[in-house]
Amino acid sequence: MSTNPWVWIQAFLTLALFSIIFVDNGFYKFAEHAYVGLYAGYTVVVTWFSYIRPSSQWIFRDHKYHYIIPIIIGLLIYTRYIKGWAWVSRYNMAFMVGVGAGFVLARDFKSLLLDQVRATFKPLFVSGSLLTTINNIVLVVGVVSVMWYFLFTVEKKGTAGTISSIGRVVMMVAFGSAFGNTVMARVSLFLGRLQFLLGDWLKLIQ
Repeated sequence: MSTNPWVWIQAFLTLALFSIIFVDNGFYKFAEHAYVGLYAGYTVVVTWFSYIRPSSQWIFRDHKYHYIIPIIIGLLIYTRYIKGWAWVSRYNMAFMVGVGAGFVLARDFKSLLLDQVRATFKPLFVSGSLLTTINNIVLVVGVVSVMWYFLFTVEKKGTAGTISSIGRVVMMVAFGSAFGNTVMARVSLFLGRLQFLLGDWLKLIQ
């Protein structure tokens, strides 16, 4: 077994978190609260040294006094705790939503929308490659049927109902695949913890 006290602390917290599998208990709550507390403390420290302190240095050392404006806007959010001034916090939220939306649209509009739309324009038949042809047909049929499923102005009967059903099946397959990927990611984390317990802590495996 390991003689490193930090390894023992990690092992205790890992087992405490795993104990929720059997029953809700104090060990799990302690580990959960410790994790949340440490993460909150780490976030405060990172925010201070990475954002707040450098910004204050830029203001007073480099005479960039215009930085005071976003600081004031950020502090406006706390006016919601002042009776009679709660409405002022709406300016802060409006500013953050507006800037955030503009930033996301400018940065991700092409990659998340235009490139995704362009990727669906595939030739149905590719000479010399049967697999590519099948993949393109499946992609185009899947995209069209899913879009048709959300076309609520058309009554879903006959051919329209068939296409809508295909779209629903495509979405079920996509959601199932996403869920499977999520489960596999969690399983990999679980296996990592088991390797730590059996390897770094108990020294049963290399």
